Amino acid sequence: MSTRILVSIALGACCLMPLQAQDKLIVGFGGGVSTPLNPTGAYTGISGNFNLAAGYKIDEKNSITGEFLWNGLPTDIFSTHPADAPSGKISLYSLTANFRRQIERIKGSPFGVYGVVGGGWYYRYTQIDKNYTVPPNTGCTPAYYWWGYPCTPEGYVYSETVATRGASAVGLNGGVGFTVRLADSGWRFFTEARYHYAFTNRVPTTFIPVTIGLRFN
Repeated sequence: MSTRILVSIALGACCLMPLQAQDKLIVGFGGGVSTPLNPTGAYTGISGNFNLAAGYKIDEKNSITGEFLWNGLPTDIFSTHPADAPSGKISLYSLTANFRRQIERIKGSPFGVYGVVGGGWYYRYTQIDKNYTVPPNTGCTPAYYWWGYPCTPEGYVYSETVATRGASAVGLNGGVGFTVRLADSGWRFFTEARYHYAFTNRVPTTFIPVTIGLRFN
């Protein structure tokens, strides 16, 4: 995701700050580091993430949010092409609905804890940036499918192509987080770890983003 897009999203979140008087409103944004799990971890490595959330606070302990997540999945392309390797990139986008159960103050302190579960839509986009000649009669293994190479009905990789692929799937997530209330305001610093599993065709998308940020309510 480009820096321009990230800045625009952050500015949009900041524009919501005057609405904080509405004590049922939830807004939040953050970023961090994501670790892929197998089978995703076999083809990609550690990367960054960015999260933007908005929702409704039902009561002191329960809330619902809609969240946008961008997650980079840096390529380990040399595992597929050890010689004359092209470069590539992957971006993962998701839109999810989530339920959060929280304890806002632990024994009257500014510290809190919460659990969150949800699900929604995940879109994984893979792109190799130049033509690459695959040897004839190469079997269409999950690695080639992951990088977006099309395959013949007989199960072989097309010998020459620009590998691009967009894959949509439904997915689930769940995790825990910790908060620190900022003075007597509704703003909180948060850090959380959440497990994501998307049922992407052939190779599921599995990763854990660790995110830090700010949230109102």
